[in-house]
Amino acid sequence: MRILIVEDDLLSARCLEILAKEFLGERNHSISYIQDLESAQSFIRENNLDLLFLDINLQGKTGFRLLESESKSFFQTIIVSSERDNAVKAFEFSALDFLPKPITRERFRVAMERFLSFPSSSFLPKGIVLKKEEGIDLIEPEEILFARSERNYARIFTKNGKVEKVRKTLDQLQKELEVHGFYRAHRSYLVRLEEVRKILFNGPSSYRLLLAADHNIPVSRSQGPKLLSIFKNSNTKVLGLP
Repeated sequence: MRILIVEDDLLSARCLEILAKEFLGERNHSISYIQDLESAQSFIRENNLDLLFLDINLQGKTGFRLLESESKSFFQTIIVSSERDNAVKAFEFSALDFLPKPITRERFRVAMERFLSFPSSSFLPKGIVLKKEEGIDLIEPEEILFARSERNYARIFTKNGKVEKVRKTLDQLQKELEVHGFYRAHRSYLVRLEEVRKILFNGPSSYRLLLAADHNIPVSRSQGPKLLSIFKNSNTKVLGLP
């Protein structure tokens, strides 16, 4: 569970963090803290967020701007504010709850129980989210051949020939896709092993992977022996194995 606190008051942010850790206990979670809207927007676009605690008054700017810009994202929002007049507007933005300041332990518990009882991200379609002007596209892991790193972004190459740019690093994609049979064959490439058609030998401890549509993927020297071992110990038939 990934939680983001967007709050420019350090004491309020610390209070939310302590209460969240106390409430969640042994549940697997991570909590991040950001003070400004621009950094929060970048964080949301680069991470899969589950819950947002959002203060409305942020350094002279309104937190509702963040909800306007990220209206197509999949996460729940709990508005935090000392101005109770913001409660009505909060629900106009489909906020899950409105948490008035000063925050009490009991009121926080009610908000978190509401969040946990709400259909979670586990009920959402699984895949890589692509945010576009016309809406949201989801790429299922089974549709992906490989992904290539481009600094702070990555490009995804699909079976149907599409190439999509995503606002995620290859490290972030690896965490999402490893459970779907993807392997980091090279520091710049993440490959779905089921799509490997042939292993090409370029010399001692030097390999390349041939995928559908003649995509040719380099394998780092450190990963070559590991990949050979994976294929030899699996039921997958790959041309080129000794």
